[in-house]
Amino acid sequence: MKEFCLITGRTIKQGITLHDGKTSEVYKKEVGVVFLNEKDMKDLGVNEGDSVLLVTDFGKVVVRVLKGDLPERIAFMPYGPWANMLTSADTHGIGMPDLKGLRLYIYPVNEEVWDWKRILEEVKKIEI
Repeated sequence: MKEFCLITGRTIKQGITLHDGKTSEVYKKEVGVVFLNEKDMKDLGVNEGDSVLLVTDFGKVVVRVLKGDLPERIAFMPYGPWANMLTSADTHGIGMPDLKGLRLYIYPVNEEVWDWKRILEEVKKIEI
């Protein structure tokens, strides 16, 4: 099983699509994604636009995969509810959770990108 390093951050499209609202399909299309190196995509057997299950020590989520200009084994996700599913609620007393350098596993799936309803169902299962 191939391990990745998850990095989250802001993107221009993430900011622009906020105008449509966080529950809009436009926002989901731009933020419910993970960017991977082309070689990593090939190794996983996925093409651009395919769905993948992302799993960290803190949670899981299904998103679309897109090709990015990244080093191998680095995965990038825009900030948003989909990335939040993979991060810890622990803010280390400073009010900010770890958003970079998370251990990540990626699995190809035949499933739709999770919508708000599914994300909220998963959040209900998390024990704090």
